[in-house]
Amino acid sequence: MRALINAFIIHLTLNLLVFLKGWHAFDHKKWARIILILVFSTELLIYSIGFIFYRFIPEHMNQIIRVMGTSWMLFLLYSGGIWLITDLLYIFINRVRRKSWRFRGQSKKYKISSFSIAIVVVLAIMAHGHKKFLNPVIQQIPISIDKSAGDLKSIRVAMIGDLHLGWMINREHTEKFVNLIMEQKPDLILFVGDILDSNIDPIINQKMDIELARLHAPLGVFSCTGNHEYRYDAEEKIQLLNDAGITMLRDSAILVDSLFYIIGREDRIVIDRKSLKDILSEQRVDRAKPIIVLNHTPDDLREEADAGVDIALYGHTHHGQVFPGNIATELVFELAHGYKKKEDTHFYVTSGLGLVGPQFRIGTVSEIVMLNIKFKN
Repeated sequence: MRALINAFIIHLTLNLLVFLKGWHAFDHKKWARIILILVFSTELLIYSIGFIFYRFIPEHMNQIIRVMGTSWMLFLLYSGGIWLITDLLYIFINRVRRKSWRFRGQSKKYKISSFSIAIVVVLAIMAHGHKKFLNPVIQQIPISIDKSAGDLKSIRVAMIGDLHLGWMINREHTEKFVNLIMEQKPDLILFVGDILDSNIDPIINQKMDIELARLHAPLGVFSCTGNHEYRYDAEEKIQLLNDAGITMLRDSAILVDSLFYIIGREDRIVIDRKSLKDILSEQRVDRAKPIIVLNHTPDDLREEADAGVDIALYGHTHHGQVFPGNIATELVFELAHGYKKKEDTHFYVTSGLGLVGPQFRIGTVSEIVMLNIKFKN
């Protein structure tokens, strides 16, 4: 609840700042100010109703309000950022020229054009970002493992992260994503957590588990847990995924067709989560066979590398989802997105197929990762 209240305060503050910018730009155009009042007051009213009465609003309306609210928030952040930069440049240039830098001294043409151009630029960026979300890319990653998997020479593994099915990613999105995954004809499907978002209600009400149940592969469908699986109703959500045919590996290992191991780690939010070393020991994993580890958060690549596993797969970062979030994740994580080899371990962190919040990918991609794994003969 505290996070929701903070988001509402930020939303309200940004609304006020951007509204005042427009009010200042159209100080001699009454019709433009009337439009500003109508647009901003309508958005704020709808957002407030959704924030306060979301439990009593029909689900389809709830989703519309959430999509609108998060999109508007991104619009406010981007447009506000552009205006801040242009205002600082205006002050700097006029100080250098020893001219007045007071905003009241700006010409009508400059005020209107600087306001309007920023809006056009932001809307264009957002339109492109929404298109990128709706059209995920397929990343082809070749990996060679110096271990034998019996008579199996190679496999195609579909790696998917952070679907976040729920209010923002509905059944229509789920159907599209499942179709796209199955079009790749994978031998094995691996999720790296956060398949479901915080609330289980939209999953049940829209029967999204029916779509998930269409996922199948000759060698199985597996996942570790993510932090969003533990937000609310954790056990109920995890059971739903198991019932849909996705085997949830919780600090456990499974030997697939006596050929290779898949280890699924609990999310780091679990207090008594086991170390990878303990899992390998307790599950009596034969290290002569190929080992793939599913671990939601890439906060310690060293643990997997030291354990000598062959492949370690992660999600969680979304690669920041929208700029400049991608820059922030690059600073926080050793590997925020993509492939890396460390000693004998192959790492991949996916930016995810779904998303949290606004339905945009700006500076990042929605992706399905196809790992083309070759084993030693």
